[in-house]
Amino acid sequence: MKFYAFLPFLLVSTVLLASCQEEQVRETVKPSLDIPQVEQQAKPPLATVQTTTPSIALTFNGLADDQTMTALLDALTRAKITATFFVPGMQAAENPELIETIMDLGHSVQNNTLNLVAPDKLSYEQAYREIYLADQVLRERFALEPKYVRSKSGDSTEPFELAAAQLKQRVVTSTINPKDRQMQSAEEMLAYIDRFVSRGAIIELNTYFNPEIIPLIDLLAERMDERGYAFASLEDLEGTGYVTGKPVASNGLEVQASDSDVQPNVIRQFKTGEREVALTFDDWAGEEQTLQLLDLLDRYDVKATFFLITKGVERNPQLARLILERGHEVASHSYNHQVVTEMTADELQRDVVRSDKILTTALQEKPLNYFRPAQGIMNDEAARKITATGVDYIMLYDIASWDWNMEIESEEVYDRIMTAVEPGSIITMHLLDESHTLDVLPNVIETLQRDGYAIQPISTMLEKEGAVDDSERDE
Repeated sequence: MKFYAFLPFLLVSTVLLASCQEEQVRETVKPSLDIPQVEQQAKPPLATVQTTTPSIALTFNGLADDQTMTALLDALTRAKITATFFVPGMQAAENPELIETIMDLGHSVQNNTLNLVAPDKLSYEQAYREIYLADQVLRERFALEPKYVRSKSGDSTEPFELAAAQLKQRVVTSTINPKDRQMQSAEEMLAYIDRFVSRGAIIELNTYFNPEIIPLIDLLAERMDERGYAFASLEDLEGTGYVTGKPVASNGLEVQASDSDVQPNVIRQFKTGEREVALTFDDWAGEEQTLQLLDLLDRYDVKATFFLITKGVERNPQLARLILERGHEVASHSYNHQVVTEMTADELQRDVVRSDKILTTALQEKPLNYFRPAQGIMNDEAARKITATGVDYIMLYDIASWDWNMEIESEEVYDRIMTAVEPGSIITMHLLDESHTLDVLPNVIETLQRDGYAIQPISTMLEKEGAVDDSERDE
């Protein structure tokens, strides 16, 4: 058999028993493999790459039959897609010509464990053995040094991650898994991917379950091109990431039992003698809506302040960073978007602290130390609890646009803003997948600029002017 020449003795023993039960294979290699103690900490599984580059990774698990693999590789070549193949070591040993073809076509080959196993029942020792032996095949036969490993199921466990870390690899899961084993059509899988895709996304498919992955390739290439995405290998995609791995200081917010000495800064409107207003956006949306809003603001050369729901940021951190890179400001709109007056003190403070940490990780720098409560609802007790964590300003607004309300017309949203605006106003609009924002905002900006208003982010207004807090507001 042709692979005897390059497999070390340990793996030869394993391959010779390939037709035996998996337990027999493990028993054969167990006495010969020196499994180290855990010394390296494991990184969390790579589920998405934090990048502001419009690139995504298409990845495949396992190897199908030769006919299917030929059709798949032809489809990828036709679509000009570079993909990443997670290959089981045993299959690589049995079909080296296919692996060489995959590599010659410019695709990446990574570790899919020796026997294509799920991780849920593996001990650390078993996981180490599976990853190590697959490495041996890829290294000795193909001169590869795998950087990533994925299980059969695409899931992960702590023992699996620790084993990978000792072998200087990182476990990869996925951002988008259409679960092709459920035998959906190519169109159904495309719709699923299209719904959840964002820059830095890792798409997971299997080569050997669903033949519809072949027609999916052409559909996927066309749709992602329409949305402006390029495909990259997993290594190249990770290379575009902006996370350095170095510690980044947050605002240092902490849960505090006592709030007796705090004086909240609750701002609803700015004091100014000039015609200037602050434009703000609340909530969270998908990438397509976010990009449209950012492009619109660029068109008018307007900078704004975004108060983001950090539960969304946690799922798609690169969008928060993209907002920052486009010249706007980012601050917290809470994690769960709960009304703060209905939360316990502990729930509220933990939400505020958690949001600050999530934004810091997403931005890789401190967010503005502002907090805007859900629905703009606030009372004195909640304000003290929020301020006690270390928040500098609680930012409310004097103009609620109601652009989120799809039961009213766009004209009413415009009128709500323009009939109430005055120097120092803080206008709130929304970053949502369904809203009137994109329809109304051009008219709002053009009218404000025509009337001589400068549109500013919150920090600029704070630096230049005083503020009207709730204690000064006329009831």
